[in-house]
Amino acid sequence: MNEKMTALIETATPLGSVGVFDGAWRGAEFTSDRSHNCAIFGPWEEISGSISPGDIGCIVVGTGPGSYSGTRVGIAVAQGLAIAHGCSLVGLPSILATPMARSLPKCRAIGDARRGDWWWCEIEEGKCFTEPQMGSKEELMALLADEVPTFSLDEIPEEQLGREILREQPTAALLWQAWDNLTVEEKARVGAQVVQPVYLKPPHITMAKAGHPLLRGK
Repeated sequence: MNEKMTALIETATPLGSVGVFDGAWRGAEFTSDRSHNCAIFGPWEEISGSISPGDIGCIVVGTGPGSYSGTRVGIAVAQGLAIAHGCSLVGLPSILATPMARSLPKCRAIGDARRGDWWWCEIEEGKCFTEPQMGSKEELMALLADEVPTFSLDEIPEEQLGREILREQPTAALLWQAWDNLTVEEKARVGAQVVQPVYLKPPHITMAKAGHPLLRGK
């Protein structure tokens, strides 16, 4: 009996990609300036025409940090495919599916978290063992003094942090490498987690204005 294939979906940036691995790699890329909501289906059909329900044994989807809308679309598509194929669904940080993360023993991913905050995550041997950390620009710049190779999924002007930050592109093909790099125990641990976008901070909640119906009687 042939081993079931693995499907990969990566949509954390405007350049999305999908692929399947069954001993050989088949993949496709697509571009969307917004949320990948429709753009993902054509490339998926392109590589999955010969796939029947039940052929896929596992779906791996990138969870960011990146485009929140794009990442949610990728996860939603992955959830639908997992139901259709009756297979497992796992999520991995998209920052692990980058050339630098896959080729260097140690590197760091960073990004602008808006409202004056920045995030960073240390990657060792192609794996990250902690959630992205949040802090100020000053804290990040102090961290960057250690000269650890650093990248971002976004374009960061050199003058913003006083040094060049390489921009990396996550792909479904490299997401497969990140998944394949995990031990059996690590895969089981990841598989037990709820698949959701990487949250950099709690959702911003705006208080209702005085006189709003929700505040009546308060």
